[in-house]
Amino acid sequence: MTLSRVVSIFLLLIVGFIAQKRKILDSDGIKTISNFVLRVFLPFTIISSFDKSISLSAAGDLLKVAIFAIGVHALAIFISKLAYSRFPDPKRKILTYITVFSNCGFMGFPVAESVFGKIGLMYTSIYVMVFNIFVWTYGIALLSEGKEKKNIWHSILLNPGNIAFAIGFVLWVLPFGLPETLNYTVLLLGNCTTPLSMIVVGATLANLGIKGLFLGTEVWIGSIMRLFVVPALVLLLFILIGIRSDAAKVANFLAAMPAAAQTVIFAERYDADVSLASRIVFISTVLSAITIPLASGIIAG
Repeated sequence: MTLSRVVSIFLLLIVGFIAQKRKILDSDGIKTISNFVLRVFLPFTIISSFDKSISLSAAGDLLKVAIFAIGVHALAIFISKLAYSRFPDPKRKILTYITVFSNCGFMGFPVAESVFGKIGLMYTSIYVMVFNIFVWTYGIALLSEGKEKKNIWHSILLNPGNIAFAIGFVLWVLPFGLPETLNYTVLLLGNCTTPLSMIVVGATLANLGIKGLFLGTEVWIGSIMRLFVVPALVLLLFILIGIRSDAAKVANFLAAMPAAAQTVIFAERYDADVSLASRIVFISTVLSAITIPLASGIIAG
């Protein structure tokens, strides 16, 4: 399952790479796709993450997952402040974003289900909800540093992600669901997020050349932090506290996923270091074919 996901992502990268090389996709096209993903497809991904099959009667277990997810993201933020304080702002922002936000959705759902069963799928849904809150609050605040204050708070509070979260939550708690046609439409739109994000990554990497993909210590620092340091520290913390429930294991496992594909989309939107973001997403995703099975054996064992 892990290898299959990595290969799928790699093929999407190739599509973007070729599209850019053949001049099908230029810099303006990349920006257009990025904005479309950010303002249209990603909000529908958030709405579709509120799974109506998750019963509110399981609120106790779901609350634990939410608390663990908050703890994982808070720990990653703290680690980033210590690790990247001396980096130049453009690199610090991307390295921090990469360290805090994993690809817990596209890769997390199938891998967590294969390791933990249906309960893993349910817990991942809750984790992703918390992830989205952090992305559209802390993530935007991070990438918007240095911009005009009024615009920052408007972006943090009234953005497509938070609006989508509010809509998704209301639909989740209502005693009835959307008509099947509308529900399927939401799902289809949400499913566009990862493919288009990875195509943007591939198109961005095309400007660097093969050798350029692996240059720069920041690429390896970010990948190591995302795949090894964060999940290892989360595991250590859970062991010290004495928490080894399935909810904790799933949260820990999702913290071991590679860098979030949407990192590049947000970097493009907020004029951050798109090149660095693309390279870390690529490297960490390729390495995850090895690290995820290791994480599965250590965390779920």
